[in-house]
Amino acid sequence: MTRVHVLYTGGTFGMTGRPLRPMELAELERALPKAGKLVSGVEVVLERFERLIDSSSITPAYWVNIARHIERNYEAFDGFVIIHGTDTLAYTASALAFMLEDLRKPVVITGSMLPLLEEGTDAIDNYRLALMVAGHRALGLPAIPEVCVAFAGRVLRGCRSRKMGGRERPFDSPHYPPLAKLQGETLRLFPERLLPMPEPGATLRVQDRLDTDVLDITLYPGLRPETLRAMLALPQARGVVLRAYGAGNAPEDEAFLAALEEAMRERGRAVLVVSQTPYGKVALGHYAASSGLLRAGVISGADMTPEAAITKLMTVMAQAGDDTARIKELMQQNLRGEMGGHLAGRGFYPRPERFFGL
Repeated sequence: MTRVHVLYTGGTFGMTGRPLRPMELAELERALPKAGKLVSGVEVVLERFERLIDSSSITPAYWVNIARHIERNYEAFDGFVIIHGTDTLAYTASALAFMLEDLRKPVVITGSMLPLLEEGTDAIDNYRLALMVAGHRALGLPAIPEVCVAFAGRVLRGCRSRKMGGRERPFDSPHYPPLAKLQGETLRLFPERLLPMPEPGATLRVQDRLDTDVLDITLYPGLRPETLRAMLALPQARGVVLRAYGAGNAPEDEAFLAALEEAMRERGRAVLVVSQTPYGKVALGHYAASSGLLRAGVISGADMTPEAAITKLMTVMAQAGDDTARIKELMQQNLRGEMGGHLAGRGFYPRPERFFGL
């Protein structure tokens, strides 16, 4: 038997009643089909969060709890499934990707757009897909050694995933192809797209320190330089994710750029620029409208999702402390396949950098 640990955190997947409320664990166990009927040869151990929550209430402390939960059970199971609400699912997937180093076993996050007991639900299909990935040994498949999202017949890299909404493709990976997908009843894996297995002898390490002094700022027409300066002066803004337009474009206003430069020079802020468009990619200097940011010395987030940018900054800042140069260096490195391009149309990354414990 292949053993899979399932952690139920709450969310739409297990909601029932009017108004909707999360099922208790016993209710969920009765409602779910037996794992062996969904995926032959898979045995499930199901546990729940101490407090079941809507995913809109998720905080970094919950990410730490999930990571520690995986660490405690790591040796006893072949894979892990986390049932999670969809609103912040991509944030949790990204955070766990950076928090779990030298991961050899799949950690699969799933949920549903409709509750398990509702007609037309997608919960069972998503759960079965997650069990197929986590219970890979029962299918004779290699392990996906990373955090991933299983939804609507596709398996996405966790730190590349974004919630898009809609029933057909509720989650997408704008800049990286799926790691696996269902073809009929068969799970097709794309080994060339996976992160490499850790070096022999490497064991799981968990980064359970996060620096949450990260501010997420979205540019919009009419954002005043004095408003930006006030936000950047907040003590809780040690790290900043700036969601710019298109390819990293921003106002060419001198007062706006001066506010950024002042925050970085005088307050030591780390400012990372990502695109606010779902399929955008930052290319500072490509347009004149982004040249000012380039001169100001911001960090390019390339094609990182905002979810990955925020959670990566939290983990990197916790590691690097007040060393802004080190933060900038790490934020521009590919750590978990969260950034970078494709080679000849195929997903390709070199071995990600190691940065925990350095």
